[in-house]
Amino acid sequence: MKKLFVVVALLAVMLVASPVSAKEGFYLGGFIPFNKITGDSPDATSNTYINSLDTGAGLGIRAGYGFNRYFAIEGSLFGSSHKSNLGIVDQDFSGATLDAKVNFPLTGHSFEPYLLLGVGHYELGDSSGKFKGTGSQFGVGIDFYLMPELSLDTGLTWRRITFDSNDFGVAADVNARVTTFDVGLTYHFI
Repeated sequence: MKKLFVVVALLAVMLVASPVSAKEGFYLGGFIPFNKITGDSPDATSNTYINSLDTGAGLGIRAGYGFNRYFAIEGSLFGSSHKSNLGIVDQDFSGATLDAKVNFPLTGHSFEPYLLLGVGHYELGDSSGKFKGTGSQFGVGIDFYLMPELSLDTGLTWRRITFDSNDFGVAADVNARVTTFDVGLTYHFI
């Protein structure tokens, strides 16, 4: 019953909120990413290492520029910390990404679904060394405008990463998949 009340209240707020369309111009925001990392590797040790990591949370920032109501270019920097069930020290996962963002403004509503498609550079490890790699990503999400210049954002992103170098002096060939759920706030300079 309590969940039903929350859903009905959320729908009511979305229906009476003032209509807002995707913003043109510069925007800047912060977010909390929750990353789940899994992987494949010809080396059983690396595969075990990647798959032993728990879901981790962290912080991130994003900035972008909306060219019109439908299209923006967005960059982000983020990091998250992951515990290992192998007993090794906490592992840090970080990324720098560049995305094309396609917005779908809904007339009469203050929320806008979007799609992301991009590339990034990623690192995974600790102070003793890191795996380094590049990859592609695809994401979906919703920007919910609390005010014309402030939005609450939530998204789900799937990344495919090839860690092909490291600081350990051994050959690296680890294919990782990272699923990220994020929630954050963005300020639109309008």
